[in-house]
Amino acid sequence: MKLSYIQTLLLCFLPTLTSAHSSCTCIQQHEVEGIAQRWLNAFATGGLHTLDSAVTENIMIYDEGANNGTTSAYVHNRTELYNTISQGPYGGSGVTNVTYDVVFTFHTCNRIALRWQQNEYTTANIGYGSIVPAGKYIEFKGTDLLTVDLASKKVENVTTSADLLNDYRALGYDLGVLNPNPS
Repeated sequence: MKLSYIQTLLLCFLPTLTSAHSSCTCIQQHEVEGIAQRWLNAFATGGLHTLDSAVTENIMIYDEGANNGTTSAYVHNRTELYNTISQGPYGGSGVTNVTYDVVFTFHTCNRIALRWQQNEYTTANIGYGSIVPAGKYIEFKGTDLLTVDLASKKVENVTTSADLLNDYRALGYDLGVLNPNPS
């Protein structure tokens, strides 16, 4: 049985809605954007140094696209996430000046549903057979479901999905070219 988007969100939020969080204060509306922006900023150009303030040591991240279609976690702690981010943004060395915008959020006690937008500019190093010129502005969107540790207000678990097909199309990837290096 395939679940609709709304059914999936309800299943994700139902445990939070029905459980008590007596030991810590729930996320307040005025905290949501700051938590979401700290999370996104760690992935922006020059933002890696903010990672410790954004995520817990035991961060887990789930992304079928980054994990070849499986639903197991592809990041199991902050060190793995640091190493992943160090390899570069979506688009690799083919993009620069990466920033993120929070498009919208909604939340429960310890979860934030986040719609975001990545903004980037191309470089001359796109590769994959691309002939897109350097300096072209590209944007694409994604959705993250963040679970927040209530004591620290840091992200401890993420399920994420990005519209990478539109990003790859805008970058001019020829998905038949297996060599990521520019020709």
